[in-house]
Amino acid sequence: MESKLPVFETRAFAAWVSGEGASLPETFCGITQDTRKLTPGCLYVALRGERFDGHDFVRQALAGGAGAALVEEGWRPAEGAAGLPLIRVRDAREALRAAARAWRRQSGAFVLGLTGSSGKTTTKEMAAALFAAGGVVCATRGNLNNEIGLPLSVLAMPQKTAFGIFELGTNHPGEIARLAEVLEPRAAVIASIGAAHIEHFGSVEAIAREKGELLRALPADGFAALCRETACFELLASLSAAPVVTTSLASRDADFFGELADPLCGALRVTERETGEVTALRSGLPGEHNASNLLLAFAAARRAGVPAPAAAQALLRLKLPGMRWEVSERGGVTVVNDAYNANPSSMAAVLRTFMQLPCAGRRVAVLGDMLELGAHAEALHREVGRRVAELAPDALFAVGPDTGRYVADEAVRRGYPAGRVRCFETPAQAAPAVKAYVGAGDAVLLKASRGVKLERVLDEL
Repeated sequence: MESKLPVFETRAFAAWVSGEGASLPETFCGITQDTRKLTPGCLYVALRGERFDGHDFVRQALAGGAGAALVEEGWRPAEGAAGLPLIRVRDAREALRAAARAWRRQSGAFVLGLTGSSGKTTTKEMAAALFAAGGVVCATRGNLNNEIGLPLSVLAMPQKTAFGIFELGTNHPGEIARLAEVLEPRAAVIASIGAAHIEHFGSVEAIAREKGELLRALPADGFAALCRETACFELLASLSAAPVVTTSLASRDADFFGELADPLCGALRVTERETGEVTALRSGLPGEHNASNLLLAFAAARRAGVPAPAAAQALLRLKLPGMRWEVSERGGVTVVNDAYNANPSSMAAVLRTFMQLPCAGRRVAVLGDMLELGAHAEALHREVGRRVAELAPDALFAVGPDTGRYVADEAVRRGYPAGRVRCFETPAQAAPAVKAYVGAGDAVLLKASRGVKLERVLDEL
């Protein structure tokens, strides 16, 4: 993936954001809102937040190497702003959006937008690896997918980018539409539809409609890649302004049909209906959920013109960000850290995959709360409890009030032995108990919403 930052002409940039400036350099390279991520000659963007005001750090940013700063018109530092290289705008957030939209329109890159309730970042990384076989790729770094992260990701796209792969996230209605306005995608992938952030949407259908705003933004000559087994598939397909490319692990009628050759190492055999071409893919990521997401990413790459054999070879270089099926060994204990985030569907998928892994000893599930479920919290945690009873790990360490109250209770109600359950309020309380319980040959799964910080159990191990 391309890492060289683009160079912007300051005067042109100021015009994009309807800004006025003085004492400015002719160009700057790179844009950030974080003084900890300054690069020499970059533009520092002063954003106001609920707990901070970026204007308080303007002088620090300029002293730290920033070539200029973007500030709001009403800002007046106590010590005066004379001589400072500033671009003044009415609203810094809107200016960031406007700049990203302008830069995207100047780019000749094929831009793919990607969203979903779970698996977004993994699917994005898969797509970036596959698309790299066709040219220079710029992809969202980590999960910078919100109203600040997406514009910054777009503005990091170098001039010579062939493919831009960008992740869009949401936890409130209306956010995907606003992000899509900035991105103006040529193609889109929806990785999954589930109950993530349902507290703010009320139903899975409402979540699907929110994600579907990305499909509404597509041009008629673009395409959307959708899995036939995705919840609300028909609804999503009806929202697409572009032709829909279908994938499936169950139906040969799909445009791209995948057969799991080896679910434990992510080996997938893909048949393209249009050409009959068969491609063997290997991601190294176990589980049907990862295979389904890989199939979506591959379908998108093929529709964008990436040769299949080259894409399969490029996939072998796939590397994922941390805490996404991150496997390590601690004192003879195998630990699977998938604690970056969680919702009911990803909990079930990861737990099912974990129970299929080879293990000489016991399989221990350390599960934590799923957040932002609102009034649905009890029902959805109980759903996870049913999966625990069905899959029957050797022990369940339930961390957090909802997991201890609902997951553990439902698992026991469904026949899971109460003697295998241990409940804790916090990861700090659970960590020493997990350490004392496990031994060489055992395997431990860590899975919870990000806010739980369940990885602290791993620190103890």
